[in-house]
Amino acid sequence: MVRKSSLLLVASWLATAQASISSKCTNLRFQNRWLVGNCLTGSGTARIESSVYLQTKIANHEGVLEWAINGNFAASCIECSISTSGPLTLNCKCRPTWGQHIPASLALDEHIAVYNGFLLADLSGTPTPPSVVSSVRLPEDPSWKLVYGNTSCYSENTGTCPSPTVGNGVTCSAGTSVGASDGVSDCFAFRWPISFPVWVTFGSLQVNAPSGAFRFNVYDTTDCSGGVKGTIEPNELGTCKAFNTQLLAFSAVPLWNGQT
Repeated sequence: MVRKSSLLLVASWLATAQASISSKCTNLRFQNRWLVGNCLTGSGTARIESSVYLQTKIANHEGVLEWAINGNFAASCIECSISTSGPLTLNCKCRPTWGQHIPASLALDEHIAVYNGFLLADLSGTPTPPSVVSSVRLPEDPSWKLVYGNTSCYSENTGTCPSPTVGNGVTCSAGTSVGASDGVSDCFAFRWPISFPVWVTFGSLQVNAPSGAFRFNVYDTTDCSGGVKGTIEPNELGTCKAFNTQLLAFSAVPLWNGQT
């Protein structure tokens, strides 16, 4: 015989799993390609601000919004907003291969839900919410600009980069720069725009971020594997930081409650 208490627990779990984002979050908004809301943690009325980066979750396929890992929908969609009247929906005008932008929409509850207060997508499987809640909020301006210093290059072609372990000594202020307007870079290595692979290496970096809401990790591989070889902490932003070796790639780590 099934106990009544067990049935109540199952019913409660199902209700939680099926609850819509709109029923658990307030102040929902689309900000710099992020879905943001103040969401219930499951502990009484407590809420946290959390966010999920839609640019890596949604694609534009011939004017139709679809779920896709690394979808990059914003590259070909304009005038995007969310609708909270009824199912939470992303609405855009998206361009097919041929023709003008056309209206497109996608119900966000299909693959995004609230887990202990965190907005998380499940495209890669059931997500595990972070164990620590950040007090940092998604900044109004999450942009950053990174400037390379003491650069050289790396290539598997013998002779292309004669001194890949020695930089040119040029300071960060005069080096190559890259940046992001929405704060996201899971892994970036600068490849020269030529026919065979040649990568920029760097011995120092300077990151300018108006919000200060980032940590940057640096790596000695082009795909950010092999472990973190150095960091630029929030209190080091705006200064040219030197490392003990030539490095190849970096990642920008948002310090707010955000799934990239």
